[in-house]
Amino acid sequence: MQKSPEKSARPPVEIRPERMRPEDVPEIAEIEEEIFGDPWSPDSFLAEVERNPEIGWPVVVRDESGPVLAYAVVWFIVDEIHIGNIAVRAKDQGRGVGRALLAAVLEEGARRGMTYATLEVRPSNARALALYESFGFRRVALRKQYYRNNREDALVLALNLGGEADLHA
Repeated sequence: MQKSPEKSARPPVEIRPERMRPEDVPEIAEIEEEIFGDPWSPDSFLAEVERNPEIGWPVVVRDESGPVLAYAVVWFIVDEIHIGNIAVRAKDQGRGVGRALLAAVLEEGARRGMTYATLEVRPSNARALALYESFGFRRVALRKQYYRNNREDALVLALNLGGEADLHA
């Protein structure tokens, strides 16, 4: 797939993750509506903002001090990073923002001693699948009719981060 000249001419964004705040939720909900067919509600994001920071890692990415252009909701559970959502505004896709954000999530997990990462993704989301697989995620399971809006299945992907985790369990 060839990038448009406008997107490829823009410099990549430096990822400086910062904690999601309640005042970020309207922008995040806007991105969520734009990107996903089965979006989280603003209340779901507010609940994540209020969780214990040792369990969750909802983060936002801004371009300089401007608007939110990407976010991730991630949970660190025992030895697992579970990625709930990673999204980038449509106009900012193709700049490496999602790739850099996923790398930051995995680096944070490694810093915390996590041994593997998991997530669910739609089989029809070829762009996301390509990103995850480029990081080494493997397909380990299928969740039938996982998505509420169209009953699409979800692929469960996992990445071994160097620990002893059995990704087929």
